[in-house]
Amino acid sequence: MPVPDRTVADLELVRDDYRALLASAHPDELLARTLGTRWTNRELLFHMWFGQHLVRVFIPLFGGFGRLPRSVSIGYARALAMVTWPYNCINFAGPVAGVRVVGLPRAGRWMDHDTDWLTRWAGRASDADLRLGMAVPKRWDPYFTRWMTRADVLAWAPRHYYHHRAQLTLEGTRR
Repeated sequence: MPVPDRTVADLELVRDDYRALLASAHPDELLARTLGTRWTNRELLFHMWFGQHLVRVFIPLFGGFGRLPRSVSIGYARALAMVTWPYNCINFAGPVAGVRVVGLPRAGRWMDHDTDWLTRWAGRASDADLRLGMAVPKRWDPYFTRWMTRADVLAWAPRHYYHHRAQLTLEGTRR
């Protein structure tokens, strides 16, 4: 079960689309509110990069938990689910602060770097590598499932990205 070409292509499309959004966004637009979130466009763009970055973090994390008894992972996910409110606060505040400290140009470079890492890893991942997974707190993201493999999380990144892309109010995102 090698990583489907479509999954790798989707990760690369996310990177390319992100770069295009950063290049075409007018500074005033970046400060405008988004649809259905409390973030501005620039804060949401930062969050969109962070979703791609999380997959890079998840690959080794899921690999580690995937080698342990399932009960360990399930217990960990239950503990994480108990701190959903603080998670939501951090999930909101992270991009608000992060984009002010880091800036979108650097986030764009990090998107390139993270995507390159993910596609290289996907290109050499074995079936056994891809099957490793762990329990996750389903309430933390609408696209999370109770158990996710590394293959699942690679496919999750573009879904997360395009979910939030639809909330941007940049001129380049209007159809």
